[in-house]
Amino acid sequence: MRALLISFMLGFEVLGAGHALAQTTPFNMSPDKPSAAAPAQSLPQPPSPGADNAATAAPFDMQLAPPPAPATSTAQAPTAAPFDMNPQGTRPSSAAPRAGAPASVGLPQPTTKPSNPNATTPVSAALPSRGPIRFERPILPFENIRFEGETDTRSWAFHLTQDEAASGASISVGYQNAVVVMPEASRLRAIVNGESVVDIPIASSQTIQRVIIPIRAGLLRTGQNIIRMEAVQRHRTDCTVRATYELWTDVDAASTKLIFADGAPKTLRSLEDLPAIGLDTTGVTTIRVIAPRIYRPEIRDRLLRLVQLVALRGRYAHPVIRVMESDPGPSPVGTIKVFMGLASELRGTVAALPDAAAIQPLAIMMQEAGSGAPSLIVSGPSWGDLDTAINIVGAPVLNAVNLDRDRVDTASWLWPEVPTYFGNRSIRFAELGVPTQEFSGRRLRSRFAINLPSDFFATDYGEATLYLDSAHTSSVKPGSHVDIYVNGRISATMTITSRGNIFRRQPIRIPMKNFKPGINQLSFEAVLLTDADDRCAPGETLSETNRFVLFDTTSLSVPDFGRMGRRPDLASLSTGSFPFGDLPATVVLARPDPLNYAASGTLLARMARDAGAPVRAQFANAAGAGDQSIIFVGAVDQLPVGMLARVNLSENLRTLWQSTPAPSRFAPPAQPEPAGQQVANADFSLPVSRTPLDRGDPVSTDEVRRRWADTLQRRGIIQQTLDSMREWMEQTFNLSLASLSLEDKGTINFEPSQRVTLVLAQSRTEGSGTWTLVTARTEETLAEEMVRLTDPILWSQVSGRAAALDPNEARLEIQPTRGYTFVQTQPFSLLNLRLVAANWMSTNILQYALLIVACCVLLGFATYLLLSRLGRQS
Repeated sequence: MRALLISFMLGFEVLGAGHALAQTTPFNMSPDKPSAAAPAQSLPQPPSPGADNAATAAPFDMQLAPPPAPATSTAQAPTAAPFDMNPQGTRPSSAAPRAGAPASVGLPQPTTKPSNPNATTPVSAALPSRGPIRFERPILPFENIRFEGETDTRSWAFHLTQDEAASGASISVGYQNAVVVMPEASRLRAIVNGESVVDIPIASSQTIQRVIIPIRAGLLRTGQNIIRMEAVQRHRTDCTVRATYELWTDVDAASTKLIFADGAPKTLRSLEDLPAIGLDTTGVTTIRVIAPRIYRPEIRDRLLRLVQLVALRGRYAHPVIRVMESDPGPSPVGTIKVFMGLASELRGTVAALPDAAAIQPLAIMMQEAGSGAPSLIVSGPSWGDLDTAINIVGAPVLNAVNLDRDRVDTASWLWPEVPTYFGNRSIRFAELGVPTQEFSGRRLRSRFAINLPSDFFATDYGEATLYLDSAHTSSVKPGSHVDIYVNGRISATMTITSRGNIFRRQPIRIPMKNFKPGINQLSFEAVLLTDADDRCAPGETLSETNRFVLFDTTSLSVPDFGRMGRRPDLASLSTGSFPFGDLPATVVLARPDPLNYAASGTLLARMARDAGAPVRAQFANAAGAGDQSIIFVGAVDQLPVGMLARVNLSENLRTLWQSTPAPSRFAPPAQPEPAGQQVANADFSLPVSRTPLDRGDPVSTDEVRRRWADTLQRRGIIQQTLDSMREWMEQTFNLSLASLSLEDKGTINFEPSQRVTLVLAQSRTEGSGTWTLVTARTEETLAEEMVRLTDPILWSQVSGRAAALDPNEARLEIQPTRGYTFVQTQPFSLLNLRLVAANWMSTNILQYALLIVACCVLLGFATYLLLSRLGRQS
């Protein structure tokens, strides 16, 4: 009986334990998954007394229906998931992020620091896949933006449609910084239309961290919006000026974008909304031109004109053209389709072509059915009506062609718009986008840009002047200095010689040697040395005591300079002023196919954006080109025989490109040549020992001295004397024999390095024209590398007689222009002639010296004749 009672009690306890376990053990309730038991280590801890039932079940999915989406406001976000800022409300994956993947981090307040920075979630897991309708828009004009030093800023503009501006939006910022950046004293800020929307510590050295912050309703506006990003960075341990060059923060375009409320329409209502097409994560705006039978002459010239007008009307930072005969399908972000052609031909291409296209010129924006992607229809019943429709697209641009433009439209990638100096003009820093700044660090840097006309001719004559308004405290030691950089090269320095001073219009003279036609990037740097930084006590980098102030009343003054065009000079391309003269440029394609159309269209669109007006261009074949200004576009294997020599390129380029594969975009740098080859290629070959020194054989000092003496004596006494004179002139007067030579250096063939992927070259014709060649290894390479070349930062470097593009770095290999002819671009005036002559003589020293000697001889002869007729004969 007692055993029966004990068995009954044990069974009851087991039943109770099973019932309790059933209330806490997670079972898979999803109908499409097997109901396998969870592993033992995944069992949760027992809930604390008084805990909410929902809270106890939160780590497990016990519902058949998905949980409701949380509110979009960060103030109402659940405290249990502080990092989940997904506007869709989906739960991110619990898997650890892969190396290098951006992490999605949402902060309830912009200044809140995450409790566990390592518990991040990849963006691909936090954001679900979207359909073709755009809900996110990249806003960075480049693939990434790097903020360097202790202070750095960038400003640009982006455009929104009426629907986008009215809908709720958040801003997402993805960044990664150097490990030496101190998060306690470093901040990253974003100001939109004058109001701060992002202010976060810089604390992500391991991976790209993504922060999503809501934007106040009503802050965004229809049309142009200005965004300014600022980075203030301090070093963790080092107080020296050299350590400030280790500070950097990269903002990633793929993670930096505007996120709009789901379901909000993004309709482009008219041509005024063309700038709202936006860009992709590389800063590119793609214009897909779809035209039936594009090989016809009636289409080619109109296509060239249309793509320029669309790029101008859209004000795109980096327009890229793609040409095709049929619709390729849905458009990705930052892409617009342009359907061009007669109405009778477009009916088979455009699904819903308006009936009005059959009776009148038509230029209208439309949304594609299903995807909502924007399209531009440019059509008409006849070719004349099609021309009228093209002019409708560019009406605002064409009406402003004859207006004097004192600024270059760079708002989409550089704000404020860059002012143009036409001579004798002074502009304050406030107008150049440099505000008054109080500074407590070691190296203050402020960037700005100016534009010079395409016929600027004062690179070796004249000086610009920066009138400095600033002050520094007594803690700044003498020996500190202010440096001015022009296009990356130091051009002027002012040394601080006193402790504590106020500068009022202190002149700093800047030689114009490093200026060039087009956009010039300038940088103001104040390097401040203090005793406190020499000691570098703990916490010294956190000091906020200001030691320097730069006032926005500082101004840059540029005097009158020579205005004269030169031929050849690729700077005329980079400023959009090609060609000089009244005749239009003729575009000759090596082969009339879509890839060459795309390359030439991208080139002309870039030139039009820089000039602010469409380039006068037309298509033709090589036979009818003549001596007018011509742009040849094509792969090197498509060029006719003798074309490379015609523009002074080495014929070895054709053989080299056809026999060697294209270098990888991410290939390691080429290994240096062996020492023996480097010696053999040098102008002055060092004597090579025949004794195998690498085997450790002894060599006497007398033998080495005798070998060197024999090598030097073979040069001869005359050659040694000339070399000594050359070295003395270079060290004393900064002159070289090349600068004294009368030889036309422009006729030397240009042979770029083996790794280059695209080459531009220019030469003058026997008449009044200029021949320009744009070539690459293949058609595909030409179209793709043209995209890299027309990046606004890289494109501004184009100059000289020839330029070659490096495949891995954003730099060009330039051959300067030596021999050129002048092209008059201004009405004749003695003042301009004097300035042009002064600059020409500064670059042609030997001719200048001969002219001085001739003038002295004439003066002496005239004096002799005058004295012979006056006075009394002795």
